[in-house]
Amino acid sequence: MIQKEELASKIQNACQSETAEAFNLQSRIHRLRWFGRSDIWVKRDDELGFGVSGTKLRKHASIIPYLKQKEIEEVIVIGGANSNNILSAAQTLTENRIRMTPFLLGPPHQKLGNAKLLSLFVDDSEIHWIPRSEWPNCKNLVNHYREEREARGIKIFVLPEGGHHQCALPGSLSLMVDILRNERESGVSFDYLFIDSGTGMVAQSLLAGAAALEKKTAFHIVILADSFADFKSGLARVIHDTEVFLQTSICSLPDYHLYYPTVARSFGSTNSTIFREIKRIAREDGILTDPVYSSKLFMTARQTIRDQALEGNILLIHSGGGLSLSGFMEHPVFSSHVI
Repeated sequence: MIQKEELASKIQNACQSETAEAFNLQSRIHRLRWFGRSDIWVKRDDELGFGVSGTKLRKHASIIPYLKQKEIEEVIVIGGANSNNILSAAQTLTENRIRMTPFLLGPPHQKLGNAKLLSLFVDDSEIHWIPRSEWPNCKNLVNHYREEREARGIKIFVLPEGGHHQCALPGSLSLMVDILRNERESGVSFDYLFIDSGTGMVAQSLLAGAAALEKKTAFHIVILADSFADFKSGLARVIHDTEVFLQTSICSLPDYHLYYPTVARSFGSTNSTIFREIKRIAREDGILTDPVYSSKLFMTARQTIRDQALEGNILLIHSGGGLSLSGFMEHPVFSSHVI
């Protein structure tokens, strides 16, 4: 079996970590002063970049080298108008002179947050808007467009929702490599890791990476978009892809637990409780969180730590997405003096 150091190097090399144009895939950790404790930490993947932050940047760190190697000229991106992955793709693809063709759920009634920012990169006329009633047929519409472009000799690639694709695997695996670096540098070994999951790519890769790199910890994963069954199905595919990529066998996974968020369970839903939590996190922890992903992670983690009386070193992974908060700043909670 390949040694852990070789596996980590293979992951880093797939993200072209030695080139001048490579993304920075190292983020810091710092303590959260929760419950009067000093053993709860947060990993600031939200600080990896301004526009393309967090786990989205990690995925694109290996997506872009793959596209360039294949000499792809155009990429179809699929998702919602406010998708963090869509906004990230708009930036990384434009930078690398690759045409982006969005197939998006919508159009939205009002463009705010990420949807407004996306308009800086693409005109509305360039977007294939798909009504919610037609969304189940999105795959067929995308395939028809792709076939037409390929018939004209254009090298085209379809990037699924959330960037959930094999080419995003090395970048996703880089999170586990970076956590091991955090542990070495801080002298702290984490007993529990908390992460949110949209399409699941990074959370699934975190489990696969922990198994391959022999990291013993318990994972707590907050499922925000799919079901538990969908997550487990995607996990099986990611495990297989990880075994092929790293040329190793994954015999068993670390202990992991799945949760739905404690409030506003439906994906994309928000309420005043969440906005109050965002305000509390900002004032008490000095961290900006968004209402769709990270704030729900923080809320669920706090309740889980308290209810299960978790003891030991705990790490929350802030997956980024803070730009989307700009679309919610008119909410009355933010103008109130009460938290």
